[in-house]
Amino acid sequence: MKLCRAALGVLLLAPLGVRAVEPISLGLALAGVLTGYISYPRLYCLFAECCVQKPNLSRKELQKDLNSKLFGQHLAKKVILNAVSGFMSNAKPKKPLTLSLHGWTGTGKNFASKIIAENIYEGGLNSDYVHLFVATLHFPHASNVTLYKDQLQLWIRGNVSACARSIFIFDEMDKMHAGLIDAIKPFLDYYDHVDGVSYQKAIFIFLSNAGAERITDVALDFWRSGKQREEIKLKDMEHALSVSAFNNRNNLKCSPEAMKLMRTL
Repeated sequence: MKLCRAALGVLLLAPLGVRAVEPISLGLALAGVLTGYISYPRLYCLFAECCVQKPNLSRKELQKDLNSKLFGQHLAKKVILNAVSGFMSNAKPKKPLTLSLHGWTGTGKNFASKIIAENIYEGGLNSDYVHLFVATLHFPHASNVTLYKDQLQLWIRGNVSACARSIFIFDEMDKMHAGLIDAIKPFLDYYDHVDGVSYQKAIFIFLSNAGAERITDVALDFWRSGKQREEIKLKDMEHALSVSAFNNRNNLKCSPEAMKLMRTL
């Protein structure tokens, strides 16, 4: 560990001082250094990844990343910026942040989730506190839904217990077995605790192709009307998505509040 190397380096540079110290005293001193290193979170987080390395998420930096990296997604950028920065600045949210990203493959759903993860954890998608599930890869067999359900609930519970600000990304939600969606729902509501664990600071991001056709239709209608893409408002998408995506049997049914979730065009 870097701190240990630094401590040993000091000792090596002072051989005369070391000779004057009894082995037991020297051992206690090193133990004290290590104890202080482990018990002091801010110091520990300088050398190892911690839960929420960026506790004060920078709205300015998130906006900069969205503007410079995510193109053609004016609605997505606005909603992600407001939702994520507002949620992360709330010390006591009433429920987890849930984002639902819809659109064809290549529209930027995965890339948007990557930007979110990188602005919360330095490791981004590689962080120990960011968990990616791909429906067709991790839950391929309908006959094993019961097993997947138990494993998924245990995984979410265990990771949120270790880090309240855990991020869970579910890709290909339109291909997710309905039973698995039911397993996730209890973690998304206004519960202070579920089996002794609070999920109110967690973030759930769902990526889906559901509703992509309707999104394309709306964008095409605007183009045919001679309107700019940037003139499309969130309200123009809400009805289309509520019909084609959220009522799909393999998608989460959403409350009115959830209609404010992010949609990619």
